[in-house]
Amino acid sequence: MNLLKYHSLAIVIDDEKEIYKVHQIIDMLKSKEYKVVCINKNNYNIVNAQTYESLKDVPHNIDVVIITSLSLQAYDILDEIELLDIKNIWFEKGSYNESILKKSKRA
Repeated sequence: MNLLKYHSLAIVIDDEKEIYKVHQIIDMLKSKEYKVVCINKNNYNIVNAQTYESLKDVPHNIDVVIITSLSLQAYDILDEIELLDIKNIWFEKGSYNESILKKSKRA
């Protein structure tokens, strides 16, 4: 998938160890003028992006959801993706397992 052909992205962060990597992704996307938000149920401090607890809270449409780590939150996010009819999901290396891939294909 070519992420750069989309305009609005949501990055799901569930692991505090991933914050540095998420900041790098956000900075790169924002430098190319993409609309980027974070989905973060744990209230981690994400300095360079608007943060929401849920995809349902984002006031605009999302083209791509980026999942950065393997967690229980990924299952909830996949339910929201299906509910909101979001068609594109990007999994960072190590952020998925067989169960999550099956669920994402159904969504």
